[in-house]
Amino acid sequence: MKKVLLLMSIFTGTMFVSCDEGLLEPFTPGALTEDVAIQTSTDLQGLMNSTYANMFSREDAVFTSVFTDEAGIGFANGGQGITDDYIFFMNTAAAAPNNIWTTAYFTLSRANRVIAFADRILPNAVDADDADKINRLKAEALAVRAYCHLKLMSYFSTDVKDNNALAAILADRVIPSTETNLQRATNGVFYTSIHADLDASIALFNGLGANAYNGITNRTYYANANFAKAMKARAYALKGDYTNAETWADTVISTSGVALASTSEYTKVFWTDNEAANTEVLFRLRRTPAQNSQGTNMHNGWCSVRPNATGSPFYEVSRALFNLMNPSNVPANQFNTISDIRLRTITAPSSVVDAAYATSADYRNTDKLIIQKYGGAATGTPWASTAANGNNNDYKVARISEMYLIKAEARAAAGDLTGAANAIKSILDARNGSAQTAPTFASQTAAFAEILKQRRIEFAFEGYRFIDLKRLASAAGVTSLDRDPADYSSSSANYPAANPSNLPMNSYKWALPIPQVEINANSVITQNPNY
Repeated sequence: MKKVLLLMSIFTGTMFVSCDEGLLEPFTPGALTEDVAIQTSTDLQGLMNSTYANMFSREDAVFTSVFTDEAGIGFANGGQGITDDYIFFMNTAAAAPNNIWTTAYFTLSRANRVIAFADRILPNAVDADDADKINRLKAEALAVRAYCHLKLMSYFSTDVKDNNALAAILADRVIPSTETNLQRATNGVFYTSIHADLDASIALFNGLGANAYNGITNRTYYANANFAKAMKARAYALKGDYTNAETWADTVISTSGVALASTSEYTKVFWTDNEAANTEVLFRLRRTPAQNSQGTNMHNGWCSVRPNATGSPFYEVSRALFNLMNPSNVPANQFNTISDIRLRTITAPSSVVDAAYATSADYRNTDKLIIQKYGGAATGTPWASTAANGNNNDYKVARISEMYLIKAEARAAAGDLTGAANAIKSILDARNGSAQTAPTFASQTAAFAEILKQRRIEFAFEGYRFIDLKRLASAAGVTSLDRDPADYSSSSANYPAANPSNLPMNSYKWALPIPQVEINANSVITQNPNY
Protein backbone atom coordinates (compact mmCIF):
# COMPACT_ATOMS: atom_id res chain seq x y z
CA MET A 1 0.00 0.00 0.00
CA LYS A 2 2.81 2.40 0.83
CA LYS A 3 4.32 1.95 -2.63
CA VAL A 4 0.91 2.43 -4.22
CA LEU A 5 0.38 5.67 -2.35
CA LEU A 6 3.79 6.99 -3.35
CA LEU A 7 3.27 6.11 -7.00
CA MET A 8 -0.21 7.60 -7.05
CA SER A 9 0.96 11.20 -6.99
CA ILE A 10 3.48 10.54 -9.74
CA PHE A 11 1.38 8.70 -12.28
CA THR A 12 -2.23 9.75 -11.87
CA GLY A 13 -2.33 13.50 -11.56
CA THR A 14 -2.23 14.35 -15.24
CA MET A 15 -4.82 11.87 -16.43
CA PHE A 16 -8.25 12.90 -17.65
CA VAL A 17 -11.38 10.98 -18.49
CA SER A 18 -13.31 12.77 -21.17
CA CYS A 19 -13.73 15.75 -23.40
CA ASP A 20 -17.42 15.62 -22.51
CA GLU A 21 -18.88 18.26 -20.25
CA GLY A 22 -17.16 18.61 -16.86
CA LEU A 23 -14.98 15.54 -17.15
CA LEU A 24 -12.18 17.31 -18.99
CA GLU A 25 -10.01 18.96 -16.36
CA PRO A 26 -8.19 16.81 -13.80
CA PHE A 27 -6.59 17.75 -10.53
CA THR A 28 -2.88 18.07 -11.29
CA PRO A 29 -0.53 18.00 -8.32
CA GLY A 30 2.46 20.28 -8.60
CA ALA A 31 4.16 22.80 -6.39
CA LEU A 32 1.01 23.43 -4.38
CA THR A 33 0.03 21.14 -1.54
CA GLU A 34 -3.38 19.51 -1.70
CA ASP A 35 -4.68 21.74 1.09
CA VAL A 36 -3.90 24.79 -1.00
CA ALA A 37 -4.82 23.31 -4.37
CA ILE A 38 -8.29 22.06 -3.42
CA GLN A 39 -10.20 25.20 -2.49
CA THR A 40 -13.32 25.22 -4.65
CA SER A 41 -15.90 22.88 -6.14
CA THR A 42 -14.10 23.23 -9.48
CA ASP A 43 -10.89 21.97 -7.88
CA LEU A 44 -12.85 19.12 -6.32
CA GLN A 45 -14.34 18.22 -9.70
CA GLY A 46 -10.82 17.97 -11.11
CA LEU A 47 -9.85 15.64 -8.29
CA MET A 48 -12.92 13.49 -8.95
CA ASN A 49 -12.09 13.40 -12.65
CA SER A 50 -8.69 11.97 -11.76
CA THR A 51 -10.47 9.40 -9.60
CA TYR A 52 -12.44 8.24 -12.64
CA ALA A 53 -9.26 8.18 -14.71
CA ASN A 54 -7.65 5.88 -12.17
CA MET A 55 -10.64 3.54 -12.26
CA PHE A 56 -10.26 2.66 -15.92
CA SER A 57 -8.55 -0.64 -16.60
CA ARG A 58 -9.40 -3.42 -19.02
CA GLU A 59 -7.62 -5.95 -16.77
CA ASP A 60 -10.86 -7.30 -15.24
CA ALA A 61 -12.33 -8.03 -18.64
CA VAL A 62 -9.23 -9.44 -20.33
CA PHE A 63 -7.87 -11.46 -17.41
CA THR A 64 -11.27 -12.94 -16.60
CA SER A 65 -11.93 -13.95 -20.20
CA VAL A 66 -8.54 -15.62 -20.67
CA PHE A 67 -8.25 -17.28 -17.27
CA THR A 68 -11.77 -18.72 -17.40
CA ASP A 69 -13.69 -20.09 -20.39
CA GLU A 70 -14.74 -17.03 -22.37
CA ALA A 71 -11.72 -16.77 -24.66
CA GLY A 72 -9.77 -19.24 -26.75
CA ILE A 73 -6.40 -18.92 -28.45
CA GLY A 74 -6.67 -16.84 -31.64
CA PHE A 75 -5.19 -17.79 -34.99
CA ALA A 76 -2.90 -14.72 -34.79
CA ASN A 77 -1.72 -15.47 -31.27
CA GLY A 78 1.96 -14.72 -30.83
CA GLY A 79 2.32 -16.29 -27.41
CA GLN A 80 -0.12 -14.09 -25.47
CA GLY A 81 -1.48 -15.91 -22.41
CA ILE A 82 0.07 -19.25 -23.28
CA THR A 83 2.59 -19.13 -20.45
CA ASP A 84 0.42 -17.43 -17.82
CA ASP A 85 -3.31 -16.68 -17.62
CA TYR A 86 -4.54 -19.24 -20.16
CA ILE A 87 -2.71 -22.09 -18.41
CA PHE A 88 -3.78 -20.87 -14.95
CA PHE A 89 -0.30 -19.82 -13.90
CA MET A 90 -0.75 -17.65 -10.85
CA ASN A 91 1.71 -16.31 -8.29
CA THR A 92 2.46 -13.10 -6.42
CA ALA A 93 4.30 -11.62 -9.43
CA ALA A 94 1.45 -12.26 -11.89
CA ALA A 95 0.21 -9.21 -13.78
CA ALA A 96 -3.53 -9.58 -13.12
CA PRO A 97 -3.60 -9.45 -9.31
CA ASN A 98 -1.05 -6.63 -9.38
CA ASN A 99 -3.12 -4.57 -11.83
CA ILE A 100 -6.43 -5.21 -10.07
CA TRP A 101 -4.93 -4.38 -6.66
CA THR A 102 -3.05 -1.23 -7.66
CA THR A 103 -5.86 0.15 -9.84
CA ALA A 104 -8.29 -0.17 -6.94
CA TYR A 105 -5.95 1.49 -4.44
CA PHE A 106 -4.94 4.29 -6.83
CA THR A 107 -8.66 4.99 -7.18
CA LEU A 108 -9.34 4.74 -3.46
CA SER A 109 -6.52 7.16 -2.72
CA ARG A 110 -8.18 9.81 -4.88
CA ALA A 111 -11.75 9.03 -3.82
CA ASN A 112 -10.79 9.39 -0.16
CA ARG A 113 -9.35 12.82 -0.86
CA VAL A 114 -12.55 13.91 -2.61
CA ILE A 115 -14.56 12.79 0.41
CA ALA A 116 -12.23 14.54 2.86
CA PHE A 117 -12.06 17.82 0.95
CA ALA A 118 -15.82 17.86 0.32
CA ASP A 119 -16.25 18.30 4.06
CA ARG A 120 -13.79 21.22 4.19
CA ILE A 121 -14.63 23.32 1.13
CA LEU A 122 -16.94 26.26 1.69
CA PRO A 123 -19.60 26.64 -1.04
CA ASN A 124 -19.41 29.71 -3.23
CA ALA A 125 -21.67 32.27 -1.55
CA VAL A 126 -22.84 33.73 -4.88
CA ASP A 127 -23.65 30.35 -6.43
CA ALA A 128 -26.79 28.86 -4.91
CA ASP A 129 -26.05 25.46 -6.48
CA ASP A 130 -22.43 25.14 -5.37
CA ALA A 131 -23.23 23.26 -2.17
CA ASP A 132 -25.15 20.71 -4.22
CA LYS A 133 -22.22 20.28 -6.57
CA ILE A 134 -19.92 19.56 -3.62
CA ASN A 135 -22.41 17.09 -2.18
CA ARG A 136 -22.81 15.42 -5.58
CA LEU A 137 -19.05 14.95 -5.89
CA LYS A 138 -18.87 13.50 -2.39
CA ALA A 139 -21.71 11.12 -3.22
CA GLU A 140 -19.89 10.01 -6.39
CA ALA A 141 -16.68 9.40 -4.44
CA LEU A 142 -18.48 7.38 -1.76
CA ALA A 143 -20.06 5.15 -4.41
CA VAL A 144 -16.69 4.68 -6.12
CA ARG A 145 -15.03 3.82 -2.80
CA ALA A 146 -17.65 1.16 -2.12
CA TYR A 147 -17.22 -0.24 -5.64
CA CYS A 148 -13.43 -0.54 -5.23
CA HIS A 149 -13.73 -2.28 -1.87
CA LEU A 150 -16.32 -4.65 -3.32
CA LYS A 151 -14.03 -5.53 -6.21
CA LEU A 152 -11.04 -6.13 -3.95
CA MET A 153 -13.02 -8.44 -1.69
CA SER A 154 -14.45 -10.31 -4.68
CA TYR A 155 -11.03 -11.15 -6.10
CA PHE A 156 -8.88 -11.57 -3.01
CA SER A 157 -11.14 -13.15 -0.39
CA THR A 158 -11.07 -16.93 -0.12
CA ASP A 159 -14.79 -17.04 0.72
CA VAL A 160 -16.91 -13.97 0.00
CA LYS A 161 -19.83 -15.30 2.05
CA ASP A 162 -17.79 -15.75 5.24
CA ASN A 163 -17.65 -12.61 7.39
CA ASN A 164 -14.52 -13.89 9.11
CA ALA A 165 -12.51 -14.54 5.94
CA LEU A 166 -9.95 -11.91 5.00
CA ALA A 167 -10.72 -9.40 2.25
CA ALA A 168 -8.05 -6.75 1.56
CA ILE A 169 -6.78 -3.57 3.21
CA LEU A 170 -9.66 -1.29 4.13
CA ALA A 171 -8.95 2.16 2.72
CA ASP A 172 -11.82 4.21 4.13
CA ARG A 173 -9.69 7.28 4.86
CA VAL A 174 -6.70 9.12 3.47
CA ILE A 175 -3.79 6.87 4.40
CA PRO A 176 -0.43 8.71 4.56
CA SER A 177 2.49 7.11 2.77
CA THR A 178 4.35 6.99 6.08
CA GLU A 179 1.82 4.56 7.54
CA THR A 180 3.07 1.00 7.18
CA ASN A 181 2.24 -2.52 8.38
CA LEU A 182 -1.34 -2.36 7.16
CA GLN A 183 -3.21 -5.63 7.60
CA ARG A 184 -6.16 -7.07 5.73
CA ALA A 185 -9.61 -6.56 7.19
CA THR A 186 -12.30 -9.24 7.30
CA ASN A 187 -15.16 -9.52 4.86
CA GLY A 188 -17.51 -8.49 7.64
CA VAL A 189 -15.66 -5.21 8.09
CA PHE A 190 -15.63 -4.70 4.33
CA TYR A 191 -19.36 -5.33 3.93
CA THR A 192 -20.13 -2.90 6.75
CA SER A 193 -17.98 -0.22 5.15
CA ILE A 194 -19.36 -0.84 1.67
CA HIS A 195 -22.98 -0.52 2.74
CA ALA A 196 -22.27 2.51 4.94
CA ASP A 197 -20.64 4.28 2.01
CA LEU A 198 -23.46 3.36 -0.37
CA ASP A 199 -26.12 4.45 2.13
CA ALA A 200 -24.36 7.78 2.62
CA SER A 201 -23.97 8.19 -1.12
CA ILE A 202 -27.64 7.49 -1.82
CA ALA A 203 -28.71 9.90 0.93
CA LEU A 204 -26.58 12.66 -0.61
CA PHE A 205 -27.89 11.95 -4.10
CA ASN A 206 -31.47 12.00 -2.82
CA GLY A 207 -30.89 15.38 -1.20
CA LEU A 208 -29.60 17.13 -4.31
CA GLY A 209 -31.52 20.02 -5.80
CA ALA A 210 -32.80 20.27 -9.35
CA ASN A 211 -29.70 22.10 -10.57
CA ALA A 212 -27.07 19.71 -9.20
CA TYR A 213 -26.50 18.30 -12.68
CA ASN A 214 -26.49 21.58 -14.59
CA GLY A 215 -24.40 21.22 -17.73
CA ILE A 216 -24.42 17.42 -17.56
CA THR A 217 -26.39 15.70 -20.32
CA ASN A 218 -25.40 12.10 -19.64
CA ARG A 219 -25.36 11.07 -15.99
CA THR A 220 -24.04 7.61 -16.81
CA TYR A 221 -20.60 9.22 -17.24
CA TYR A 222 -20.58 9.78 -13.48
CA ALA A 223 -21.23 7.53 -10.50
CA ASN A 224 -24.88 8.22 -9.72
CA ALA A 225 -27.77 7.18 -7.50
CA ASN A 226 -28.78 4.29 -9.77
CA PHE A 227 -25.22 2.98 -9.68
CA ALA A 228 -25.03 3.22 -5.88
CA LYS A 229 -28.29 1.30 -5.53
CA ALA A 230 -27.09 -1.31 -8.03
CA MET A 231 -23.93 -1.78 -5.96
CA LYS A 232 -26.13 -2.45 -2.92
CA ALA A 233 -27.78 -5.26 -4.88
CA ARG A 234 -24.43 -6.58 -6.13
CA ALA A 235 -22.88 -6.56 -2.65
CA TYR A 236 -25.82 -8.37 -1.08
CA ALA A 237 -25.82 -10.95 -3.88
CA LEU A 238 -22.10 -11.53 -3.36
CA LYS A 239 -22.75 -12.18 0.33
CA GLY A 240 -25.67 -14.48 -0.47
CA ASP A 241 -28.15 -12.19 1.30
CA TYR A 242 -30.82 -12.53 -1.33
CA THR A 243 -33.63 -10.85 0.60
CA ASN A 244 -31.78 -7.55 0.53
CA ALA A 245 -30.27 -8.20 -2.91
CA GLU A 246 -33.72 -8.56 -4.41
CA THR A 247 -35.02 -5.47 -2.64
CA TRP A 248 -32.29 -3.31 -4.16
CA ALA A 249 -32.45 -4.97 -7.57
CA ASP A 250 -36.19 -4.33 -7.68
CA THR A 251 -35.59 -0.72 -6.64
CA VAL A 252 -33.22 -0.14 -9.55
CA ILE A 253 -35.51 -1.91 -12.01
CA SER A 254 -38.60 0.03 -10.94
CA THR A 255 -37.21 3.50 -10.18
CA SER A 256 -34.08 4.05 -12.27
CA GLY A 257 -35.92 4.85 -15.49
CA VAL A 258 -33.33 2.72 -17.32
CA ALA A 259 -34.69 0.02 -19.63
CA LEU A 260 -33.16 -3.10 -21.07
CA ALA A 261 -31.72 -2.43 -24.51
CA SER A 262 -33.67 -3.61 -27.53
CA THR A 263 -31.87 -5.62 -30.20
CA SER A 264 -31.18 -2.46 -32.20
CA GLU A 265 -29.86 -0.57 -29.18
CA TYR A 266 -27.86 -3.42 -27.66
CA THR A 267 -25.11 -3.33 -30.29
CA LYS A 268 -24.83 0.44 -29.87
CA VAL A 269 -24.09 -0.03 -26.16
CA PHE A 270 -20.90 -1.92 -27.02
CA TRP A 271 -19.97 -0.96 -30.56
CA THR A 272 -20.48 2.80 -30.74
CA ASP A 273 -21.54 4.00 -27.25
CA ASN A 274 -24.46 5.97 -28.67
CA GLU A 275 -27.45 4.02 -27.45
CA ALA A 276 -30.63 5.96 -26.67
CA ALA A 277 -30.88 7.78 -23.35
CA ASN A 278 -31.97 5.71 -20.35
CA THR A 279 -31.04 2.48 -22.10
CA GLU A 280 -29.17 -0.38 -20.41
CA VAL A 281 -26.19 1.46 -18.89
CA LEU A 282 -26.21 2.59 -15.26
CA PHE A 283 -22.59 3.78 -15.09
CA ARG A 284 -19.74 3.81 -17.58
CA LEU A 285 -16.16 5.03 -17.64
CA ARG A 286 -16.02 7.47 -20.53
CA ARG A 287 -13.21 7.25 -23.09
CA THR A 288 -12.08 9.87 -25.62
CA PRO A 289 -10.50 9.89 -29.10
CA ALA A 290 -7.34 11.30 -27.54
CA GLN A 291 -7.07 8.18 -25.39
CA ASN A 292 -7.08 5.83 -28.37
CA SER A 293 -4.15 3.56 -27.54
CA GLN A 294 -3.39 -0.08 -28.11
CA GLY A 295 -2.27 -0.40 -24.53
CA THR A 296 -5.60 0.71 -23.05
CA ASN A 297 -8.39 0.33 -25.64
CA MET A 298 -10.94 -2.28 -24.67
CA HIS A 299 -10.91 -4.07 -28.04
CA ASN A 300 -7.12 -4.27 -28.07
CA GLY A 301 -7.24 -6.56 -25.07
CA TRP A 302 -7.98 -9.37 -27.53
CA CYS A 303 -6.61 -8.15 -30.87
CA SER A 304 -3.68 -6.08 -32.10
CA VAL A 305 -5.50 -3.69 -34.41
CA ARG A 306 -9.24 -4.05 -34.89
CA PRO A 307 -11.99 -6.52 -33.92
CA ASN A 308 -12.26 -8.50 -37.14
CA ALA A 309 -10.42 -11.26 -38.99
CA THR A 310 -7.89 -8.81 -40.48
CA GLY A 311 -7.19 -7.16 -37.11
CA SER A 312 -4.73 -9.76 -35.81
CA PRO A 313 -6.84 -11.40 -33.09
CA PHE A 314 -4.67 -13.17 -30.54
CA TYR A 315 -7.71 -14.35 -28.58
CA GLU A 316 -11.06 -15.49 -29.94
CA VAL A 317 -14.49 -16.43 -28.61
CA SER A 318 -14.11 -19.76 -26.83
CA ARG A 319 -15.77 -22.73 -28.48
CA ALA A 320 -17.79 -23.53 -25.37
CA LEU A 321 -19.21 -19.99 -25.18
CA PHE A 322 -19.88 -19.91 -28.92
CA ASN A 323 -21.70 -23.25 -28.73
CA LEU A 324 -24.07 -21.84 -26.12
CA MET A 325 -25.06 -19.07 -28.52
CA ASN A 326 -24.91 -21.04 -31.79
CA PRO A 327 -25.33 -24.75 -31.04
CA SER A 328 -26.08 -25.56 -34.69
CA ASN A 329 -22.87 -23.98 -35.99
CA VAL A 330 -24.69 -21.60 -38.29
CA PRO A 331 -22.05 -19.91 -40.51
CA ALA A 332 -21.13 -16.28 -39.91
CA ASN A 333 -22.98 -15.00 -42.97
CA GLN A 334 -26.17 -16.42 -41.45
CA PHE A 335 -25.75 -15.16 -37.90
CA ASN A 336 -28.74 -12.88 -38.46
CA THR A 337 -30.98 -15.96 -38.61
CA ILE A 338 -30.37 -16.38 -34.88
CA SER A 339 -32.61 -13.95 -33.06
CA ASP A 340 -30.51 -13.48 -29.92
CA ILE A 341 -28.54 -10.30 -30.63
CA ARG A 342 -25.78 -11.30 -28.24
CA LEU A 343 -24.27 -13.76 -30.74
CA ARG A 344 -23.82 -11.01 -33.33
CA THR A 345 -22.65 -8.51 -30.75
CA ILE A 346 -19.94 -10.82 -29.45
CA THR A 347 -18.87 -12.64 -32.63
CA ALA A 348 -17.74 -10.78 -35.75
CA PRO A 349 -19.25 -11.44 -39.21
CA SER A 350 -15.72 -12.07 -40.49
CA SER A 351 -15.57 -15.23 -38.37
CA VAL A 352 -15.14 -18.66 -39.95
CA VAL A 353 -17.26 -21.37 -38.36
CA ASP A 354 -15.99 -24.93 -38.76
CA ALA A 355 -18.87 -27.28 -37.97
CA ALA A 356 -16.34 -30.13 -37.78
CA TYR A 357 -14.01 -28.21 -35.48
CA ALA A 358 -13.86 -31.05 -32.95
CA THR A 359 -12.00 -33.30 -35.40
CA SER A 360 -10.07 -30.62 -37.29
CA ALA A 361 -6.34 -31.28 -37.47
CA ASP A 362 -5.75 -27.52 -37.71
CA TYR A 363 -8.49 -26.17 -35.43
CA ARG A 364 -6.74 -22.89 -34.81
CA ASN A 365 -6.92 -21.95 -38.50
CA THR A 366 -10.13 -23.66 -39.61
CA ASP A 367 -12.33 -22.26 -36.82
CA LYS A 368 -11.94 -18.49 -36.36
CA LEU A 369 -14.43 -16.97 -33.93
CA ILE A 370 -13.51 -13.30 -33.79
CA ILE A 371 -14.37 -11.25 -30.69
CA GLN A 372 -16.11 -7.97 -31.48
CA LYS A 373 -17.87 -7.15 -28.20
CA TYR A 374 -16.16 -3.75 -28.28
CA GLY A 375 -16.13 -1.57 -31.39
CA GLY A 376 -17.58 -4.16 -33.72
CA ALA A 377 -19.88 -3.81 -36.71
CA ALA A 378 -22.74 -5.73 -38.33
CA THR A 379 -20.90 -5.61 -41.65
CA GLY A 380 -17.77 -3.97 -43.02
CA THR A 381 -15.07 -2.17 -41.09
CA PRO A 382 -15.29 -2.18 -37.27
CA TRP A 383 -15.97 1.12 -35.52
CA ALA A 384 -12.92 0.73 -33.28
CA SER A 385 -9.34 0.40 -34.42
CA THR A 386 -5.85 1.39 -33.32
CA ALA A 387 -4.10 4.44 -34.79
CA ALA A 388 -6.37 4.43 -37.85
CA ASN A 389 -9.12 6.25 -35.96
CA GLY A 390 -9.89 7.71 -32.57
CA ASN A 391 -12.62 5.28 -31.63
CA ASN A 392 -12.26 3.37 -28.38
CA ASN A 393 -15.10 2.16 -26.25
CA ASP A 394 -16.35 3.24 -22.86
CA TYR A 395 -16.13 0.63 -20.10
CA LYS A 396 -19.55 -0.31 -18.75
CA VAL A 397 -19.26 -0.64 -14.99
CA ALA A 398 -22.92 -1.52 -14.34
CA ARG A 399 -25.92 -2.36 -16.49
CA ILE A 400 -29.62 -2.85 -15.78
CA SER A 401 -29.55 -6.46 -16.99
CA GLU A 402 -27.51 -7.39 -13.93
CA MET A 403 -30.42 -6.37 -11.73
CA TYR A 404 -32.78 -8.77 -13.52
CA LEU A 405 -30.30 -11.61 -13.11
CA ILE A 406 -29.79 -10.81 -9.43
CA LYS A 407 -33.56 -10.93 -9.05
CA ALA A 408 -33.52 -14.34 -10.76
CA GLU A 409 -30.91 -15.52 -8.22
CA ALA A 410 -33.04 -14.27 -5.36
CA ARG A 411 -36.14 -16.04 -6.65
CA ALA A 412 -34.19 -19.26 -7.16
CA ALA A 413 -32.72 -19.04 -3.65
CA ALA A 414 -36.24 -18.63 -2.28
CA GLY A 415 -37.42 -21.73 -4.14
CA ASP A 416 -39.59 -19.68 -6.52
CA LEU A 417 -38.43 -21.32 -9.74
CA THR A 418 -41.19 -19.69 -11.79
CA GLY A 419 -40.16 -16.27 -10.52
CA ALA A 420 -36.55 -17.03 -11.46
CA ALA A 421 -37.66 -18.07 -14.94
CA ASN A 422 -39.70 -14.91 -15.41
CA ALA A 423 -36.76 -12.69 -14.47
CA ILE A 424 -34.59 -14.50 -17.03
CA LYS A 425 -37.39 -14.22 -19.58
CA SER A 426 -37.21 -10.42 -19.32
CA ILE A 427 -33.62 -10.61 -20.54
CA LEU A 428 -34.40 -13.13 -23.29
CA ASP A 429 -37.34 -11.08 -24.56
CA ALA A 430 -35.17 -7.98 -24.88
CA ARG A 431 -32.23 -9.76 -26.50
CA ASN A 432 -34.38 -11.60 -29.02
CA GLY A 433 -36.72 -8.74 -29.87
CA SER A 434 -39.86 -10.75 -29.19
CA ALA A 435 -41.60 -12.69 -26.44
CA GLN A 436 -39.73 -15.88 -25.62
CA THR A 437 -40.86 -19.00 -23.84
CA ALA A 438 -39.83 -18.85 -20.20
CA PRO A 439 -37.41 -21.58 -19.18
CA THR A 440 -38.59 -24.30 -16.83
CA PHE A 441 -36.52 -25.78 -14.04
CA ALA A 442 -36.75 -29.16 -12.39
CA SER A 443 -34.71 -28.04 -9.41
CA GLN A 444 -33.10 -25.10 -7.68
CA THR A 445 -29.71 -26.27 -8.97
CA ALA A 446 -31.03 -26.21 -12.54
CA ALA A 447 -32.28 -22.66 -12.05
CA PHE A 448 -28.90 -21.47 -10.80
CA ALA A 449 -27.19 -23.28 -13.69
CA GLU A 450 -29.33 -21.36 -16.17
CA ILE A 451 -28.67 -18.08 -14.36
CA LEU A 452 -24.93 -18.75 -14.53
CA LYS A 453 -25.28 -19.57 -18.24
CA GLN A 454 -27.19 -16.37 -18.95
CA ARG A 455 -24.64 -14.31 -17.03
CA ARG A 456 -21.90 -16.00 -19.06
CA ILE A 457 -23.50 -14.87 -22.32
CA GLU A 458 -24.82 -11.50 -21.17
CA PHE A 459 -21.58 -10.31 -19.56
CA ALA A 460 -19.07 -12.04 -21.81
CA PHE A 461 -15.80 -10.08 -22.00
CA GLU A 462 -16.97 -7.60 -19.38
CA GLY A 463 -15.07 -9.04 -16.41
CA TYR A 464 -17.83 -10.93 -14.60
CA ARG A 465 -17.11 -14.62 -15.23
CA PHE A 466 -14.32 -15.17 -12.66
CA ILE A 467 -16.39 -13.77 -9.79
CA ASP A 468 -19.63 -15.34 -11.06
CA LEU A 469 -18.06 -18.79 -10.99
CA LYS A 470 -16.51 -18.12 -7.61
CA ARG A 471 -19.84 -17.25 -6.00
CA LEU A 472 -22.39 -19.28 -8.00
CA ALA A 473 -20.66 -22.49 -9.11
CA SER A 474 -21.66 -24.48 -6.04
CA ALA A 475 -25.33 -23.50 -6.25
CA ALA A 476 -25.32 -24.29 -9.99
CA GLY A 477 -23.68 -27.69 -9.56
CA VAL A 478 -20.61 -26.57 -11.51
CA THR A 479 -17.35 -28.24 -10.48
CA SER A 480 -14.90 -26.75 -12.98
CA LEU A 481 -14.44 -24.39 -15.89
CA ASP A 482 -16.20 -25.26 -19.14
CA ARG A 483 -13.55 -25.12 -21.84
CA ASP A 484 -14.18 -27.15 -24.97
CA PRO A 485 -11.44 -29.76 -25.54
CA ALA A 486 -10.60 -28.03 -28.83
CA ASP A 487 -9.54 -24.94 -26.87
CA TYR A 488 -6.90 -26.76 -24.89
CA SER A 489 -5.68 -29.34 -27.40
CA SER A 490 -2.30 -29.21 -29.10
CA SER A 491 -4.03 -28.05 -32.28
CA SER A 492 -4.89 -24.75 -30.59
CA ALA A 493 -1.42 -23.91 -29.25
CA ASN A 494 1.93 -25.31 -28.23
CA TYR A 495 1.55 -25.20 -24.46
CA PRO A 496 4.68 -25.32 -22.30
CA ALA A 497 3.33 -28.01 -19.99
CA ALA A 498 0.17 -30.11 -19.70
CA ASN A 499 -2.75 -28.86 -21.78
CA PRO A 500 -4.82 -26.36 -19.75
CA SER A 501 -8.12 -28.21 -19.61
CA ASN A 502 -10.53 -27.02 -16.93
CA LEU A 503 -9.55 -25.52 -13.60
CA PRO A 504 -11.60 -27.13 -10.79
CA MET A 505 -13.67 -24.89 -8.60
CA ASN A 506 -11.91 -26.12 -5.48
CA SER A 507 -8.61 -24.67 -6.68
CA TYR A 508 -6.97 -22.11 -4.39
CA LYS A 509 -6.49 -19.91 -7.45
CA TRP A 510 -10.06 -18.57 -7.21
CA ALA A 511 -8.66 -16.26 -4.53
CA LEU A 512 -5.94 -14.17 -6.15
CA PRO A 513 -2.62 -13.73 -4.35
CA ILE A 514 -1.76 -10.53 -2.56
CA PRO A 515 0.62 -9.08 -5.18
CA GLN A 516 4.33 -8.75 -4.76
CA VAL A 517 4.16 -4.98 -5.11
CA GLU A 518 2.21 -4.91 -1.84
CA ILE A 519 4.37 -7.46 -0.07
CA ASN A 520 7.54 -5.50 -0.92
CA ALA A 521 6.27 -2.47 1.00
CA ASN A 522 4.11 -4.26 3.57
CA SER A 523 5.76 -7.50 4.62
CA VAL A 524 3.38 -8.16 7.51
CA ILE A 525 0.30 -8.55 5.31
CA THR A 526 -1.34 -11.98 5.42
CA GLN A 527 -1.01 -13.87 2.13
CA ASN A 528 -3.74 -16.14 0.77
CA PRO A 529 -3.17 -19.90 1.21
CA ASN A 530 -0.81 -21.77 -1.15
CA TYR A 531 0.95 -18.69 -2.56
